[in-house]
Amino acid sequence: MKGSAILKNVFILIAAVIFLYSCSGPKTTASSSPVIQHDNRKEIILPPLPELPQSSIQIPVKVHIGDVLKSLDQSTDLEFTSENWPDYFNASCDFRYKYRFVRSPFQFAIRNNEVDISFRGNYQIAGSKRACALNKPVTPWVSGSCGFSPQSLRRVDLNIHSSLKISPDLKISTKTRINKLLPVDKCEVSLLQTDITSEIMDSIRASIESYCNAFDNLIEELNHHELIKRELSSGSRVLPISSYGYLNINPNLLRIGPVNYSNDSLSFSLGLWGNPVFSSDSASLVTNNSFPPVITGNEQPGIFAYLNAVYEYDFFNRLLNDSLQNKPFTVEGRTFVIKEIRLSGNDTGKMQIEVSFTGNRSGVLKLSGTPVFDRISQTLTMPDISYGLDTKDLLVKIAENFFRRKIMRELQNNTVLDIKALIEENKALINDRLNQPLTDYLQTYGILEEISVIGIRPQKNALQLQLFIRGNIGVKGKIDPNQFEFH
Repeated sequence: MKGSAILKNVFILIAAVIFLYSCSGPKTTASSSPVIQHDNRKEIILPPLPELPQSSIQIPVKVHIGDVLKSLDQSTDLEFTSENWPDYFNASCDFRYKYRFVRSPFQFAIRNNEVDISFRGNYQIAGSKRACALNKPVTPWVSGSCGFSPQSLRRVDLNIHSSLKISPDLKISTKTRINKLLPVDKCEVSLLQTDITSEIMDSIRASIESYCNAFDNLIEELNHHELIKRELSSGSRVLPISSYGYLNINPNLLRIGPVNYSNDSLSFSLGLWGNPVFSSDSASLVTNNSFPPVITGNEQPGIFAYLNAVYEYDFFNRLLNDSLQNKPFTVEGRTFVIKEIRLSGNDTGKMQIEVSFTGNRSGVLKLSGTPVFDRISQTLTMPDISYGLDTKDLLVKIAENFFRRKIMRELQNNTVLDIKALIEENKALINDRLNQPLTDYLQTYGILEEISVIGIRPQKNALQLQLFIRGNIGVKGKIDPNQFEFH
C-alpha cells in the first residue's frame, strides 16, 4: 500500500493538535512536566490474534517451447552413415559393409508425464563376405544389399516412450524404452533373396535401447547433483519483497501437476500449502524446517492465502522519519517542523506515538490509544485515544488546557481509518505487481480479486497484521532456443 496514505492519517492527528494550540501568542518559557489527557472510559485490552488457516497457492505454468524443439530437431543429424560412405567399411578380412539411415523430423507428444518421440527411418544396407586364411583373402567377395536400386529405401516407423515420475522426496525418475519398431518394407538382400528384416530390426533396437538406458541413467545422476542436494537440504526460504520486508512461505506440502504438450506449448502446474509469514526482520523468519514432501496431481488454480505480517516499530520509525523528518508544514500561516516520530506499543494492544516538533512552537506531542479493528466494515478506530504535551512553552500549556475538549474531539474525528477504501486505492498497484517479468523469457500474470484485513494488534516490539488474499496468478512465457546448447 502507498505509504502516503498512512502518513496522511498520522499527519492529520499531529496537525489537529498542533494547530489548535499554535494559535496562542508569543512564546514564553517555563518548566513543566508532560500533561496526559484522558477520559474515564474503560481501558481496552486486545486479545491475541488467532492462528490462521493454511494457505493454498496453485499456479498454472504454460511455456511455448516449439522453437526449442525445432532447434533440437535441427541440431540432431538427419542422416547417419557408415564410415567411408559410400565406400565399404572393412570390418575384417572376411567382412565389409556400408549403410545409410535417413530419419524424418521428430514428432513430440507429452500427455500426463508420458513422453513420446516418433519418427520414420529410411535406410539402405549392403554387406560382403569372403573366406580368409592367415588374414589373407582366398575367395572373392560375395555381396548382398537391400534398399539400393532398383529397390527404394526401406522404411521403418519408430516410437520412443518415456514415463516421468516424481517421488515424495522430489526424486525424478524416467523409464525410457522403444514403444514401436515397425518395418514398413521388408529388407530382402539381393543375393538369394534372403529376408534379413528381423536381423536389421534387432540391430536398430539394440542401438536405440542403449540410448534409452543412457538417458535414464543421466536423470538418475541429476538427483545426486550437489546443487539439487543443497536446494533440498532446507525448506526455509526467506525472500526479500522489494523494500516492503521479507517473506517466508513456510510450505508444508508441495505439488507438481502432470506435464502436457499441446500447440507447441508445455503446460503444467505448481502448488503449495503452508503458513506464510511476512516481517520487517529477515532473521526472525529463518527456520530449520526440512524440505516438504511433494505430491503429484491437479488442483484448481488460485490464491487463497492467509498472511501473518509482523512489522517492528523500528521499521515504521525509519519509514515515517525518512518521509517527514525536518520537513516544514504550514497550518493557517504558522509553520512547524517535525524533528522525530517514534512509535511503540505494549502487550495489551496499546500503541504510542511521540512527535517532536519545532517552529512557531516546540515540544513533544504524545498520542496513545488502542487500535480497534472492525473486520466487517474494514475500519480501524482508536476509541480510547489520549494525548499529552511535553513542553516548556507556558502559553502552549495554557492554550492546550483551553482547547483540550476541542483537541480531543478533533482527534476522535480523525482516528477512523477506512482500510477497505485504502486497499481499493492501491489495488491497481498490487495488480501491477502480479503482472511483471520473472526472467527474460518468463512473466507472471494475474489479478487480485480480494484482499482484506483479518486483524491488527500492537505488541511490545512490533505491530502484527493478518491478511486474507484471494486471486489468481500464473506463469507464461516463450523460451528462446539460444538459451540452450544442443549437441
